Amino acid sequence: MSAPKKTPSAVSDQPSFAERLAALETIVKRMESGELPLEASLAAYAEGVQLLQACQTSLEQAEQTVMLLNQQQQLTPFEAN
Repeated sequence: MSAPKKTPSAVSDQPSFAERLAALETIVKRMESGELPLEASLAAYAEGVQLLQACQTSLEQAEQTVMLLNQQQQLTPFEAN
């Protein structure tokens, strides 16, 4: 019996883009609630900045991949029915 295939997120210990985005949304909601003390707000803000930077990096990498595939003409135009 062969080993199960690993997804890209299972290969690395890094959270996926969707997980980072969900965590960022949770932080925003907590901060917008106004119930966090100052110290917790500052810590949440710092964590949010890190998550935002990681999300932006993921998006930039995805954009570069799409541009590369487009240059290699591996993408085909979408035609709606």
